[in-house]
Amino acid sequence: MPNGGSDCCGTCWFNRRNKGEAGCGHSGDSEPDHCEIRDLTIDNPFYTYCANHPHRVSWKLRVPIGPVFTGNSDGIREVWSPSPDNEDARLGLLDLLGKLPESGYDEYPIGPALGEVVITELVKLGERRAVPELHRIAEMELGPPDRFGNTTGPLIELAREALVRLNES
Repeated sequence: MPNGGSDCCGTCWFNRRNKGEAGCGHSGDSEPDHCEIRDLTIDNPFYTYCANHPHRVSWKLRVPIGPVFTGNSDGIREVWSPSPDNEDARLGLLDLLGKLPESGYDEYPIGPALGEVVITELVKLGERRAVPELHRIAEMELGPPDRFGNTTGPLIELAREALVRLNES
């Protein structure tokens, strides 16, 4: 089966075809691929991605977080559908920010990391309620590498850059 990474809509529990289960056990079913939390028809489920996937968030976070990306077998991903901008989405982003780095640590190493999506979206929205948590992350010490070799360094740097962009450094 063609595959652009295991963090795709083809393996997501929010894909209607998968009947609430993560994995590709229903990939042969005839039901169309459809994202239940974003109400999007997914044309190419094994090359479509978002931050709500179970490889990014280990619980069923039903608030759409960040944009939807399409990709290819080279690992290149581009925004296909923008992030929603409503109070529920903003509160979901703020909640996740408060859980970083713990909720985004030791996550799937391909594509944008959960922390990157969360912080990027909050900055894009000019969300000033993020400032206290961004300060917390910006002042963290570098943690040890996770099982994929990732560290908290990029997250710390991104938080610092976000504070500058929000004029809060």
